Amino acid sequence: MKTLVKIIPIVLLVACGSGGKKSADVKELIERRDSLQTAQLKVEKEINNLNLQIAELDTTNTTDELKLIKKIALQRNKVVNMSKKLKALENDLASLSKERSLVPVSVKNIQPEPFNDYIIVYGNVESDNYAMISPEMNGRIEKIHVSRGQRVKKGHLLVSLNTDAIKKQIQGTKSGLELATTTYEKQKALWDQGIGSEIQYLSAKNSKETLEAQLETLEAQVRMAQIRAPFDGIVDKIFPKQGEMAGPAMPVIEFVSLGALTIKADVSEAYIDQVRAGQNVELTFSSLPDYSLKTPVVRVSKVINSVSRTFEIELHVKNASEKIKPNMVSTIKINVFSADRAYVVPSLAIRKDITGKYVYVTTEKEGEQVVEKRAVETSLSYEDETMITAGLNTNDKVIVKGYHLVSAGMPVHIVE
Repeated sequence: MKTLVKIIPIVLLVACGSGGKKSADVKELIERRDSLQTAQLKVEKEINNLNLQIAELDTTNTTDELKLIKKIALQRNKVVNMSKKLKALENDLASLSKERSLVPVSVKNIQPEPFNDYIIVYGNVESDNYAMISPEMNGRIEKIHVSRGQRVKKGHLLVSLNTDAIKKQIQGTKSGLELATTTYEKQKALWDQGIGSEIQYLSAKNSKETLEAQLETLEAQVRMAQIRAPFDGIVDKIFPKQGEMAGPAMPVIEFVSLGALTIKADVSEAYIDQVRAGQNVELTFSSLPDYSLKTPVVRVSKVINSVSRTFEIELHVKNASEKIKPNMVSTIKINVFSADRAYVVPSLAIRKDITGKYVYVTTEKEGEQVVEKRAVETSLSYEDETMITAGLNTNDKVIVKGYHLVSAGMPVHIVE
């Protein structure tokens, strides 16, 4: 057994003595040390196995001694295996500690992607069919035939004014017209036979035609006393009550149709060459957060407002669902630039100093992610993104979180 004890230090000395000269680089020394420790564990396991084989071949060992030697070798191998696992865990811990000591950053892998620039303007919604209806003549409201919110067709009777006096005049006129018609017919028969004077015939004819005209006028006044729906729509408001007076200057009913709407908005003259008729825009409404639609511009004004330095655009909207209401404010999103393939980064990731604009990117050096300062040229920005026109390449990793904690040359830890 003494021979076995002497083998272990000899082998260990050989393993430890193979380190060579010291390196000035700490990283290389650490890697060298880890390599030697791994080799040491391997040598120890091989020595244990050799001791076991020697003991089995040594005839001087008793059966009990051999059993004990086997148990010792087995336990030593277990110790070696546990040392390997412990070393692996220590290495993982060291790696985590190193990562924790580095500044954590998030990066965006740069790839060509679509970029769109928009302008936002606000428009007012108007109904194509909207009327504040008043009667054509003065009179007392005899009956209101509809109620608020009621849908009616074009020509439906809405309000009737009192026409008792006119109806009495119509009765009197009709009676006079019957007499005038009879007189005219008799005078005409006599005139056709050459009997009577021309004056009598013309006088009878004039009386009849005058009364006919009066009757038509009175009947027209009766019709004017009736307020009818000018188009298919909804009775939104009724202002007076039954029995009150109404007249041409007094609105009686607010009447509206929601099926067809017009939206008008003012756009800065800076975009006069970028907005055209037929261009699709996106409409949203602050009061309808889950509702949006696309519609074309139908008219672009040719005149610039001298005060606001804007021009007017007009949109037509089919509102079958009637969700949109007149006088709502609409947000109009107009696309003024599009690119299918562009390099885009968050606007906040772009820094600026006396040399110009730049971003931080990470590059791999000797197994570590190191920060590099990269000068860039920018173009348009929309919301929180900016298009880069020079300085970046495909697969560059731009730091988009933690950029305010780093500087060029600093090693960092990339996190999701």
